[in-house]
Amino acid sequence: MDSLPPLIFEIPRDPRFGDLASPVALGLAKSEGQAPRAIAQVIVEHLDDADGLLAGIEIAGPGYLNFRFAPGFWKQCLVDLEREDCGVPRLAEGERVLVEYVSANPTGPLHVGHGRGAVLGDAVARLLAVVGYDVTREYYVNDAGKQIDTLAASSLARLEQAWGRDCEIPEDGYPGEYLVELMRDQRDAVTAQLAERVGATEPADAGAALALIDAHRDAAMEVCGGVASRCLLDQIVADMDALAVSMDHFVSERELRQRGVVDGALAELAERGFLYEEEGAKWFRSTQFGDEKDRVIERSDGALTYFAADIGYHREKLARGFAELIDVWGADHHGYVARVSAALQALGADAERFRVLLVQLVRLTRGGEPVRMGKRSGEFVTLREVVDEVGSDATRFFFLMRKGDSQLEFDLDLAVKQSSENPVFYVQYAHARICSILRQAEQESLAVPEADGVAIERLDSDSEQELIKSLAIYADTVAEAAREREPHKIVFYLIDLAGSFHRFYNQQRVIGEDADLSAARLYLVRSTQRVLRHGLELVGIGAPETM
Repeated sequence: MDSLPPLIFEIPRDPRFGDLASPVALGLAKSEGQAPRAIAQVIVEHLDDADGLLAGIEIAGPGYLNFRFAPGFWKQCLVDLEREDCGVPRLAEGERVLVEYVSANPTGPLHVGHGRGAVLGDAVARLLAVVGYDVTREYYVNDAGKQIDTLAASSLARLEQAWGRDCEIPEDGYPGEYLVELMRDQRDAVTAQLAERVGATEPADAGAALALIDAHRDAAMEVCGGVASRCLLDQIVADMDALAVSMDHFVSERELRQRGVVDGALAELAERGFLYEEEGAKWFRSTQFGDEKDRVIERSDGALTYFAADIGYHREKLARGFAELIDVWGADHHGYVARVSAALQALGADAERFRVLLVQLVRLTRGGEPVRMGKRSGEFVTLREVVDEVGSDATRFFFLMRKGDSQLEFDLDLAVKQSSENPVFYVQYAHARICSILRQAEQESLAVPEADGVAIERLDSDSEQELIKSLAIYADTVAEAAREREPHKIVFYLIDLAGSFHRFYNQQRVIGEDADLSAARLYLVRSTQRVLRHGLELVGIGAPETM
């Protein structure tokens, strides 16, 4: 036999077909020259179950193997959940991973699309950390280029308005109310900074302030842009804090350029023969690495493109020794994936070390109607408006209810409902309900037993078996979500687990007259509590004890 077929196990949807099924005998039929059922019979006869974990094996259909587990197996699954990590396997031993996410331009408040990327990146970082990776969270600050020049011009106009001048912002400027508020609050400080910059006396009134601005417009614009970008970045950090999202590092594009990081990367590409000039511009030969066309890295006027800065930044990431680079980008940046990957390959990096997670748009609805306009931005609903309305937990949960590259409808009305219709309430209420049961047990002096004292075989009803089996797959679910970088799988799992618990609770009396059965059920609900809490914390959501 040249090679063995893959060993596949499946959890049957119908419990009549056992707890686990495998088609391995069907895969061996051709190479062995025997009927699948005959091969399955040989496997059954030679299967070693010295620990007595199997209750039975059946050969079904054309040759499927259906396994049923004994109570001892399920007890061991529950015992594994007593570990601090709930039995989650370690997939790595300290391999360093950099997760870069949010990275919104510091030109305005975060919108809900940024928020979805922030939550996805944060949840991926949490997942990787729990399975053994050494994770660094990073925000790339685009504080150089045209968008910052536009911010400076818009801020200067708002400063003049704050001093009483009737003027308009530039045609392509940022129209949101946030700049009006910012420059009104920072008016005196900005003007004082401008006076210090040009060596002038700090103006005493509006007329003098406007005269100072008119006499030094370039300096005024530079000061306005610097103050505005710093204040807006502070606001972005505050918005992320409100969403329980944090960063280890903030990397400035301006500083990278000043340190020669971008020029160094382009010089290396040139040395490797991957740059050429055409029509006065410099181009990168990205088609040599699978991109659809070559890319401009320096325009004919000498200005570097954003792509040039991205090359420098990602080269600098590699130089810091990370085994994997994960970027979370908006879906509108999908065209950038191939070109950045091409640049890294041109610099000698393995393409497998770079991975981009794309995040699709969020469609906000209220009363079944789309919500498009925010109060402060003038163009979009800000992330902070959503968090203030529905809370951090609901915002994070809803953002993770779909795979990142799928479009998401966020129902603001549903997110605040105190009912089982609201999935985050449904899951959190399961945890709170368990806490109530355990408090009742404590009041009645009923201790949750150690595993050795649990009569697991007493938990034989359909609802109890369903709950046990739901708990048994938690560690594997976390491992799969981490391998695939897909935290939505944790949210899906939590919803299913909460459903299993609520059905169990509605059908079984946890604390009753039968002491052994009550003890076993208390052990089961405590295991459920542990998993719900671990899973919620894993995606950055609270596990309330009362609701």
